[in-house]
Amino acid sequence: MLQHSSEAGLVTLPRTLAIWPPLDFALGAAACCGACVFTNPLEVVKTRLQLQGELRARGSYQRHYHGVLQALWAVAKADGLRGLQKGLSVGLLYQGVMNGVRLGFYSYSEASGFTRAPGGSLLAGATAGALGAFVASPAYLVKTHLQAQTVAAIAVGHQHNHVGVSSAFVSIYRAQGIVGLWRGVNGAVPRVMVGSAVQLATFSSAKEWVVSQQWYKQDLFGLLCSCSPFD
Repeated sequence: MLQHSSEAGLVTLPRTLAIWPPLDFALGAAACCGACVFTNPLEVVKTRLQLQGELRARGSYQRHYHGVLQALWAVAKADGLRGLQKGLSVGLLYQGVMNGVRLGFYSYSEASGFTRAPGGSLLAGATAGALGAFVASPAYLVKTHLQAQTVAAIAVGHQHNHVGVSSAFVSIYRAQGIVGLWRGVNGAVPRVMVGSAVQLATFSSAKEWVVSQQWYKQDLFGLLCSCSPFD
């Protein structure tokens, strides 16, 4: 138990559960992969909308996609329901690696006491996000290539025509070398750094505040509810 002094006396708080680091890594990765299955169709549509009209003057190209719902219908009509899950396998790889590294590193920072220092949560969250984004960047690149691929009738952007995930990695490596696999990493790292710093620091602070308010009895249910996926 942890004790914090106050004017009214001592407030006893439950100590958060310690999870074996490899298991922490696996749980964080599994949770994010589960979410990826449901959000991947939106990722496919987002990629198509962003590539539509690439390097073309406005009004000089045919618009195949006119919004999220219409784009979902167009993809399903042209490619079938499987088309909405294009790039899913490498998307799961990206989420598993990126969030496994991100949450695992933040969990280690919490266990070491680094996050208790002023600004420690923000710094640990940003560093965790940068590491995760850098390590998983090749998977994100391949995911984007595969999600852009479709039949000629609704194709937008450059079509790389990869046969599969492994062939995509090989073809990018052969054409551009090892550096080519990390193309765009300079944009991915700052984006994930900011999001990770805000998300993880906010969650940790909110959890500590809820625990300090003692809104629940100190039983197993309350203790588990106070723990984050990276505790």
